[in-house]
Amino acid sequence: MADRHFDLIVIGGGPAGYVGAIRAAQLGLKVACVERDKLGGVCLNWGCIPSKSLLANAELYEKVSREAKDWGLAFEKLGVDWTQIISRSRGVASKLNKGIEFLFKKNKIEHIQGNAKIVSGRKGKEPCKVEIADVTVQDTITHAPATIGKKRETITATNVLVATGSVARDLPFAKFDGEKIIGAREAMTLPAQPKKLIIVGAGAIGIEFAYFYATYGTEVTVVEMLPRILAVEDDEVSKELEKIYKKFGMNIMTGTTTTKVERTKSGVKVTVAPFKDGKADEGKAQTLEADKVMLAIGVKGRYDGLFDDSLGLKTVKDHIQTDYVPGEFGDPKPYTYATSVPGVYAVGDVIGPPWLAHVASEEAIVCVERIAGHDPIPIDYSVIPGCTYCHPQVASVGFTERALQDRGMQAGRDYQVGKYSLMAHGKAIASGQNKGFVKIIRGLPRGEILGAHILGDQATELIAELTLARRLEATSEELNVTIHAHPTMHEAVHEASLASEGKLIHG
Repeated sequence: MADRHFDLIVIGGGPAGYVGAIRAAQLGLKVACVERDKLGGVCLNWGCIPSKSLLANAELYEKVSREAKDWGLAFEKLGVDWTQIISRSRGVASKLNKGIEFLFKKNKIEHIQGNAKIVSGRKGKEPCKVEIADVTVQDTITHAPATIGKKRETITATNVLVATGSVARDLPFAKFDGEKIIGAREAMTLPAQPKKLIIVGAGAIGIEFAYFYATYGTEVTVVEMLPRILAVEDDEVSKELEKIYKKFGMNIMTGTTTTKVERTKSGVKVTVAPFKDGKADEGKAQTLEADKVMLAIGVKGRYDGLFDDSLGLKTVKDHIQTDYVPGEFGDPKPYTYATSVPGVYAVGDVIGPPWLAHVASEEAIVCVERIAGHDPIPIDYSVIPGCTYCHPQVASVGFTERALQDRGMQAGRDYQVGKYSLMAHGKAIASGQNKGFVKIIRGLPRGEILGAHILGDQATELIAELTLARRLEATSEELNVTIHAHPTMHEAVHEASLASEGKLIHG
């Protein structure tokens, strides 16, 4: 017999789990949330939030160290307290973690700290069963597989929602050791600033940490197998940011693959080679040396030890399989996020891309509303904003030109592009932030917003207007007649929209 019964057990307390738990409680369900580490998950404790604290620090340091003279500022001696930089980041995470605890109490959600294991799904009138075991030290290490402690109790639920997130991928020949071969978690809490750092992978995480460390003077080398950094972004954005960062002092090696990583007494040796036509050119390999190497090559779903083997959980490409098909665009579909185990659902990073906190939260809300008998509006996965918080920032929504061309569309016939440079933008110049541009792609003949791409200051804030425009199927004409306050960065969106119709004023 189980010790306690709930309407819904949520496993994982990150952006998907805690949001889903709160929404379920609002709908009148009796909810328990099982989390073996801190509430908030990787995002709040080791990802999105503390990393943005570090990046805010870096932006401030960049301004006073590199641009002070332009602003009429002078310092006798500008120092860096590395310990305080890291400490501030951890303090931000701790404050928000306590906020989730408060929200759980407010919504009468049972918070259970421990390891969860689903031992049976729903069978007729029989509910799902979940065993709760003690947390062990190894369980709190991001890159370690689950180690189950002593079993404490068995709880049951009509439904179970899995929201256990993801874990960083390593390389077959380079396993994380937390010291010289590190991931993002270690990179944001290093006790000392490395003099030299190699970052393998130029996606959002890799580029954010490259900017952070390079700003403070670390010699940063970025190695990317694909022909451009931020490969999911528009080609023009990737090329321009690479140009900016090379001028900034970064060594960026695109079209290059990592073939070997060796630990040495003083750090690491990383062998890289040109990558073309799906293979490495070993004849042109070279060896790079650094204090540490950071792997930022992607993530995989974390569900090790979560399901009893007898349940036969279906997975695909290291993620839990549900009725949602990652990367499937078109008309939004009423996904339930059901797994192959009856009564068990899964949302967020654990089910595959896009690996974004805001997507995870929305999937959790849609899922629990369906569980509660409602009919929520399905998620439109073609209207998901993507953001990279380096400086200048990168943000986008909808299709890139490359994606449209892959679908057989042609510029001038099927779509038109409007681009506005920030070089001459009033507010950007006044703020000393005039690097980058806003690019809008509108469909023809109607003028609907097919995609928008921003490189520049406050890009991650500016993208909201264009995300809403795409969600509501707004046209460039409607953006054009929307009055934007002056002087603001938002005027750049207006100018790009005008440019897409050949009506650009300030350019």
